[in-house]
Amino acid sequence: MFIKETDQFPVIRVSYQPQDSIPVKDNLEIYESLLDKEQNFVFVSQGQFPEAEPNHEERKIVAAWVKQKREILTQYVKALVHIEPNEQIRLAEQKFANNFIKFSGYPMFIVENEKQADQIINSVLKLH
Repeated sequence: MFIKETDQFPVIRVSYQPQDSIPVKDNLEIYESLLDKEQNFVFVSQGQFPEAEPNHEERKIVAAWVKQKREILTQYVKALVHIEPNEQIRLAEQKFANNFIKFSGYPMFIVENEKQADQIINSVLKLH
């Protein structure tokens, strides 16, 4: 997951696309700066997840970081909302989403469109 846009905080746009990749160290620094705000936020992504597995060393770094930050992640990151209009892909991604909270400490919702995403964002951030 690559953090793309933070200027609409508390809604943070992220990407899983290789063309949006940034070094893990940079991504974690951005993540840290979001957590340092000590305010609730959500991640929003869209598009297919990549087929290729991430670099093993990078995965180990991220897993260790998530383990170390688990409590604060659970406190401030309220959800990852992933938009996928294709129903078949959505159903396949749901399996991943069901296990996501075990790793990250926050839930992942797979939705069809921006309207559904906005409803979940508003609900988890208690905006309306």
